[in-house]
Amino acid sequence: MARDSWVFRVVPAPGESFGHFMGRFRRANGLSQRVIADYLGVREKWVEEWEQPSRRRNPTELQRIALSKLVEVSPKQLAKMLPPARLHLQTRLCAACYGETPVHQANWQREEKSVCDRHALRLLSNCPICGAGFRTPALWEDECCEQCGLLFGQMRMYQQSNARQVRSPSCVSPEQSGCQQ
Repeated sequence: MARDSWVFRVVPAPGESFGHFMGRFRRANGLSQRVIADYLGVREKWVEEWEQPSRRRNPTELQRIALSKLVEVSPKQLAKMLPPARLHLQTRLCAACYGETPVHQANWQREEKSVCDRHALRLLSNCPICGAGFRTPALWEDECCEQCGLLFGQMRMYQQSNARQVRSPSCVSPEQSGCQQ
């Protein structure tokens, strides 16, 4: 791709969702959805809906080709970042993953997923402190709960493990036997 581009190049992280990537690209370059729409010759509403997986509108193959010239990411890579066909509509995240790499993963939105593959932790759909639902990942500029300000990475301590914890029969209480719950 061209090295003398006028845009700030934003490199997608492995597994990053399309909407989150587009939000990062727009912020890095100070671009609005309207500017991108004008550049691509499409409706502004379409660009807005691309960043909101629940709207179920993805760029066409030709639109991905045109978009790839702007964002300097191959159309094939952009296609890999699109939301899954069977989508969990409420935005979710694994705080442990986000703490390691602060990007929204497309995999977290799979309808059949409720647990992080890497950490075996339940995916969060809202802030564990105030209960506010998460915004669309394209808008995750501050990397925290919009309502109470808890950082996404700090939510890790509130995530529940999916592994069932079984007490040994001899364990009367954690204090008496040294068993951990």
